[in-house]
Amino acid sequence: MISSFLLVSLLALADFSSFTYCHDNTRGPYESQCVRLDANAKGEITFKRRQADTVNLPIELSAMAREKFVSLLSATNYLEHPETFESGKKIADLGAKRLTIETASGKREGTFNYSLRKDINDLSTFFEALLNQETMAFDINNAIQFERLSIPKRLEQVQGELKANRIADPERLVPMLERIEKDAQIMNYARAEAGKIKKQIQTPPKK
Repeated sequence: MISSFLLVSLLALADFSSFTYCHDNTRGPYESQCVRLDANAKGEITFKRRQADTVNLPIELSAMAREKFVSLLSATNYLEHPETFESGKKIADLGAKRLTIETASGKREGTFNYSLRKDINDLSTFFEALLNQETMAFDINNAIQFERLSIPKRLEQVQGELKANRIADPERLVPMLERIEKDAQIMNYARAEAGKIKKQIQTPPKK
């Protein structure tokens, strides 16, 4: 587990005021998805489904996810050489990924469809997983109010994404899972599954 001293040290070294990751899609359910974070990993997530209104939600990463975010960003030297993000290879349209950082010395921005830079891909993978979990959580919170019968299927999806390592900050899912556990109007099976997933998230991995 990350020590609090190491986390504070990394955040103290975070030489930026704002970082934004956006993914614009020409296909798929979402037109655009964005996350904006400050150096304390607090900010806003924005996404727009096709033929739907834009959704804006506050976000604050857990301590462990904050450490990973700052570490991945630092590995890119705060988006150094953004002109090298795009590989230039002719491949399918994966949707434009746009990374922007604001620092005391100015602003850097780079856009790519496909990159060969491992540091940029690692940072992009983290944010794709974060967008994935936040949109899932948004849909499940709506289902708790309007579509309770769909919750078991949605929890199966969460379990699958956890196993596939496509969730960047599992701790952020805990309040939603506890909400399901405590809701007597949701079927017992779904409440039990929510409890199992919560326990899985909160149980430290075996060394």
